[in-house]
Amino acid sequence: MHVVVDQDLCGTTGQCVLTLPGTFRQREPDGVAEVCVARVPPALHAAVRLAASQCPVAAIQVIESDAGDDERASAELAPSPAEAERHAANDQRNPGGHDGTV
Repeated sequence: MHVVVDQDLCGTTGQCVLTLPGTFRQREPDGVAEVCVARVPPALHAAVRLAASQCPVAAIQVIESDAGDDERASAELAPSPAEAERHAANDQRNPGGHDGTV
């Protein structure tokens, strides 16, 4: 499993950092969340799912890496039309922003 923070969507509340500080951190200049690990260890899978579910703006994507989950993970990566429109609007607010992938 790995996890991605959509930094254009991040509301800078820090809820993910409070839930799982070893996996998430907030950037100093603007408070936007970042992922600190490339792969989430199995012992933290449930905690990462909890952090993602508690994100008030749904900026955290959990990508399952099990062979049976490949199709579901691909579907989760594709934004809905409403999300795509919201991302386009946010691009002007955060041009050249990092996508949170480590």
